[in-house]
Amino acid sequence: MKINTNTLLKVIKLSAQIILENGGETYRAEETIKYICKSYGVKEVDAIATPTGFYLTISINGEDNNTIVKRIRKRSINLQKINDVNNISRQISSHSTTLDDALAQLEDMVNNRAVQYKYSFVYSGISSAFFTVLFGGGIFEFIIALMTGLLVSLISKSFEDLHSYQFFSSIISGAVIAFIAIVVTTLSKTGNYNYIIVGGIMPLLPGLAMTNAIRDTIRGDLISGIARATEALLVASSLAAGAGAVIYTAYSLGFLGI
Repeated sequence: MKINTNTLLKVIKLSAQIILENGGETYRAEETIKYICKSYGVKEVDAIATPTGFYLTISINGEDNNTIVKRIRKRSINLQKINDVNNISRQISSHSTTLDDALAQLEDMVNNRAVQYKYSFVYSGISSAFFTVLFGGGIFEFIIALMTGLLVSLISKSFEDLHSYQFFSSIISGAVIAFIAIVVTTLSKTGNYNYIIVGGIMPLLPGLAMTNAIRDTIRGDLISGIARATEALLVASSLAAGAGAVIYTAYSLGFLGI
């Protein structure tokens, strides 16, 4: 079978890139690369993936080597894109699609980022509201958490557009949630700000990152496991720091009782 080496390299590079940029496990990126190469009879495949990048070397004929190094700078959560890449890799493995068609689909996923954010802020607000109810909040807390979740999601999107680090986005988000909860409950003299803060922070916690860290560690990918765990702890700490700073300030100024 005649293989266009450049097209094959672009396909496996974009496949691994999309998986890592959207919350996929490192082993998933490595296995996707290997499955695609195996379906085209590539003699040698070596791939090492970490949350911050991957290294890939293939040899189609067992003699000439082609190497790619890709740095991953932005990471988010979009399981739909991971599922789409998995479907494309299965189609390639079964030869139900060509490399050119697969490349076109992958490039469209990389370039078309608007779909990811079309309704994400709405989902964030709804999840914050229902988390608030889950922790004991009432209809008042539900409404405030809904609006807070919408606002925080837009703020996070703005930080991402500015290519800011997630640490700053998380600490500002935590502070905004606590500020709105305390101000609204204090001025209205009703509701419990604790429920609103907890409900608003829950969707922002890096649960998937911590889960992937544990899975990577169990599989023996120690570098990836440690990196993901560190990232998860940093995000969780920054959320707590932002909210804690506002709560401490409110106590210091006498707006909240002990």
